[in-house]
Amino acid sequence: MKKLLSAKLIKENIQLIIVLVISFVLRFVNLGYSDFQGDEIKALYLPLPGQSFFGYIMDQRKGPVQFIITYLLKFLDPLYNNQFLVRLPFAIAGFLAVYFFFRFVEINFGKKIAFYASLFMATNGFFVAFSRIAQYQSFVILFSVLALYFLSLSVKEEKYTVKGIYLGLIFWALSILSHYDGIFIAPFVFYLLFKWFKNTNLPKKQKLVTFVLSGILSSFLLLSFYVPFAMFVSDKTKDYWASRITGEESGKVSSSKYLFTVYQPIYVIHIYLILFAMGILFIGLGLSREKIHKIIKVPEIITRAFKGTTELMSLINEEKLKVACLLLWVGLSVFAYEFVMYLPGTHIYNYILPSFIILAFGFVALESFAFKIFEVDLVKMLNFLGSFLLFGFLAAQSYAVFVDNNKEYPWEEEKFLIWTFPKPSVVYHLSMFGFPYFRDWEGIRDFILAHPEIDAYTTNERKSIARHYVGLEKGSDKAGFYIHVKNPQSFTNDTLSEKASYWTQHYEPVHTLTRDGRDFVRIYIMAPGTLEEIVSKGY
Repeated sequence: MKKLLSAKLIKENIQLIIVLVISFVLRFVNLGYSDFQGDEIKALYLPLPGQSFFGYIMDQRKGPVQFIITYLLKFLDPLYNNQFLVRLPFAIAGFLAVYFFFRFVEINFGKKIAFYASLFMATNGFFVAFSRIAQYQSFVILFSVLALYFLSLSVKEEKYTVKGIYLGLIFWALSILSHYDGIFIAPFVFYLLFKWFKNTNLPKKQKLVTFVLSGILSSFLLLSFYVPFAMFVSDKTKDYWASRITGEESGKVSSSKYLFTVYQPIYVIHIYLILFAMGILFIGLGLSREKIHKIIKVPEIITRAFKGTTELMSLINEEKLKVACLLLWVGLSVFAYEFVMYLPGTHIYNYILPSFIILAFGFVALESFAFKIFEVDLVKMLNFLGSFLLFGFLAAQSYAVFVDNNKEYPWEEEKFLIWTFPKPSVVYHLSMFGFPYFRDWEGIRDFILAHPEIDAYTTNERKSIARHYVGLEKGSDKAGFYIHVKNPQSFTNDTLSEKASYWTQHYEPVHTLTRDGRDFVRIYIMAPGTLEEIVSKGY
């Protein structure tokens, strides 16, 4: 009997199991391989001497959640040497976000849309990358999805009528405490609250009390941080916000389209655009279903397409406000990050998340036209094969980009099936997170610590990364060490310092780090002084 129940349970949840297996592989395999990269170091709890925790989080540019997590991790790993451990909570958050996204979409749009939308989320490059770094995004997404999930339960299930509202609003507050991005789910939150007020079988007074008390509790969580944050916001933070909006001093071309293709290099943007257009068409047909059916002599091909998706078409037609709020969720996020902000960077995930649902509708539209119009066994097989190939291609590409580390794209070109992932152009503003990248900065640090007589360095790597590991004063004239990194995160392979360039042409490195017979780090010990001074001394 237990075996039958287990088999039945697996059969009923096979779609969710498939999604979770793919999500697990893409988020946890080789998680600890890479050095810290991008803004990961900025997410670590690294206070100045004597600085309090409160003072530290008030001095940051965003909500406190990621700093609370890394503060707690510091008790287990004071120097943050174990990248796997540091990233693990964020990977778990990313994994759980996929699970609860499936459940949220299932409640509101059905299991088929949930399956396809969650597959897009599980394989999307941005969402995979966020789960493989120690940064706030995974928790913003998780808490946002949890908010929507529990608010949906408050509308659909009687036992969650009250506690669903409390949990939903608390998780929404936590998402905003993770980052301001959490605000963008507002259109769908307001829709669910409207449905709750309209349809819940509670006395009006109890509804009001529940909403007010849950609102006060969630507001207290938010205001306890953001009121003092607003009072003590630093000029550095204001300048950062201004530069993101205006693009001043960036010196780079901002292109969300280009950044998308860096995270998903081969055909994914074309697949998304086609399916998004099909999804909008499908939704439009659903909203106009009754009017179209009244038209005389509707072509048979359209009639059969409607018959093939009766349930989804009816849902769209009957839930016009829900669909409108989904589209508004996408639209407001697009407006904020593509028309207001000059440097949206990876924050475009705010409109990609609800777009997964529209992509799922688009995929169902294609499935309907191919499968429901021509209802023959061969087309059914081809439909299954097409689904398998599409999502297999998306999953395999993300695996090659983020998990496999034989080649470290985007720092170097990588072969994928019959294609090659190209190195990105540094002309564009690149926000690089979650990619495989190992230059053994702990090994570099160990070598430098063995030479305490040298107190300065320079490097072709990004200053924030080198500063975290090296801990010495950075300055070409005073150095000291010159650390040359092959294919650095700065994408600057050239030695820009004239002194360091001169030294590398005349002297051999004193220490090298090698992989597969190739040097990926060369460390030189230069004489201190300017280029003119060391030349005059005979170097």
